[in-house]
Amino acid sequence: MTGLVLDAHTHCGYTVLFESLSSEWKWGEIDGGVVFSPVEEIYDRYDRTFEDSDEYRRSRKRVHAYLSEIGRKENIFPYFFVWNDFQPIPDGFVGIKWHRHSTEPVYRYGTKECDRLIGEICEKRLPVVLEEELHNTLDFIRKINGRTVVIIPHMGGLNGGYFRLKDKGVFDHPTVWADTALADRREILDFAESFGTDRILFGSDYPFGIPAHEKSTVVDLFSGPELEAVLSGNLLRMLGRPGQ
Repeated sequence: MTGLVLDAHTHCGYTVLFESLSSEWKWGEIDGGVVFSPVEEIYDRYDRTFEDSDEYRRSRKRVHAYLSEIGRKENIFPYFFVWNDFQPIPDGFVGIKWHRHSTEPVYRYGTKECDRLIGEICEKRLPVVLEEELHNTLDFIRKINGRTVVIIPHMGGLNGGYFRLKDKGVFDHPTVWADTALADRREILDFAESFGTDRILFGSDYPFGIPAHEKSTVVDLFSGPELEAVLSGNLLRMLGRPGQ
């Protein structure tokens, strides 16, 4: 019994400072959690033809250095946000953020650089928070092929929809997990009833979600060992720290 509450889905960087996130966690009686960069510090999400620039290369380096420093704090777990430069994963990062929407620049899937990085992620068994279009989500999961955990954020709300993913058998894979950030209660309960609670992670999507509010959703839905698992136990087990 850890007694911890850990938020598995937050954005943190120079545009969303840790002090702001920490204040929200404190108010919600949350002990820490996963941090990854806001999208706007990684690439220009409003330019679908965006390639790269010195400005964004500096921004990525800067925000990941910031997260690396924050990751030295107790109960803070930094995730590395992958972009098309497919940089090797620096030491100290315990997970991956892989993100784009349909109106945003496209990852260069199928390139040797992309394949190399996916191989590194799987070799290190780093969990991947994957937010992508439906067809890319399905292709990515096939490519990972159970070699590491893939986390579908928002119960799939931005990956094509929870029930579409369920109908396609995505959640039948034991290495495909989901987080509750901004998810519909009906979808969270359906996942729990269909697949159990040992692959569900509490998340808030701060600053888009309010951690205390997102936590209350989980607390209303679960109790006892299931609640403890969703609030922290599953995350710690996934990261190889079950006794923390």
